[in-house]
Amino acid sequence: MKIESIDYKGKKIIAITGDIDMYSSPELRNEMMGHIMKKAAALYIDLKSVTYIDSSGIATFVEGLKSMKLYGGKLQFCGIPNSILEIFRFSKLDRVFEIHSTVDDAINS
Repeated sequence: MKIESIDYKGKKIIAITGDIDMYSSPELRNEMMGHIMKKAAALYIDLKSVTYIDSSGIATFVEGLKSMKLYGGKLQFCGIPNSILEIFRFSKLDRVFEIHSTVDDAINS
């Protein structure tokens, strides 16, 4: 897994490439929590290059969402490939997370 933290139009984007699994989830958690500890108003998670996600990856995102809600922050997802989106839909997390087609759609929502 590769994680890139990008400033785009004044917003924080976390772009992820590869597999999100029990081995890479701690690195993802550290990256997200670094922004959350600084009370980022919004984090945009770009998953367009993610090829696989397991339950530890989902749990990492749920933890991030809960942490951000405590101070009124927003966690939004964009570019989720259909194979990954199926997992979000199956677990009904598409009703919990804000999901957008593109980073720009997420920023403009």
